[in-house]
Amino acid sequence: MSEEEVIQYLSNTPDFFVRNTDLLESLNLPHPVNGKVTSLLEYQVHLLRKTTAEYRAEFDRLIKVARENESTMQKSRRLVLAGLTCRSLDDLAVIIDDMVRDDFEVSHHALVLFGDFPDSAVRSHKLVEDDVFLSNSAGFTNCFCGMLPTNEMNFLFPDDASSIHSVAVLPLLSREGGEVRKCGVLVLGAESKSAFDKEKGALFLQYIADLLSAIVLRLLP
Repeated sequence: MSEEEVIQYLSNTPDFFVRNTDLLESLNLPHPVNGKVTSLLEYQVHLLRKTTAEYRAEFDRLIKVARENESTMQKSRRLVLAGLTCRSLDDLAVIIDDMVRDDFEVSHHALVLFGDFPDSAVRSHKLVEDDVFLSNSAGFTNCFCGMLPTNEMNFLFPDDASSIHSVAVLPLLSREGGEVRKCGVLVLGAESKSAFDKEKGALFLQYIADLLSAIVLRLLP
């Protein structure tokens, strides 16, 4: 009788071991961890414990994801509500200060708008072709995490560049009519290398960048 036939027979006869309890109790299997002989019952208990642990780990992971999603929703809600009250670019700068401090908990940030805004205290910069100050930062159309060239770091963070070891670049864009227009950039700087690691996802950052872009477009003269 082949192994396949035995498997098929047991599958078709689920009460076999119920009717043959002596055989069930005499079966011995190698322990899945130490290789020693163990009873079928002990083997099943081990598998049940392993399965339970795996389900618990998956449940804990889902709880963590749910909490992160709730936190993301609350942060987004605060930003949207604050953005609705903005009446000027200076108001926006205050909101971004609060957001960086309370939601991102990072020590450095730089907000730069592209153009000339004499009536605002927000930092501005006129982009030129092959811009030597923001050639990388201004080139992104999606959020970027990692590090920028030294010359850009010194331009964005003239007093703190040496203490920053990872950044997140949030491009502020207009996509009206299918054409991308660069309005500015928000760069978050952290002293930890892992804070804005390249391997980390940037979905939430991109969502924030899109919200800020909408606010900026409403406020631009």
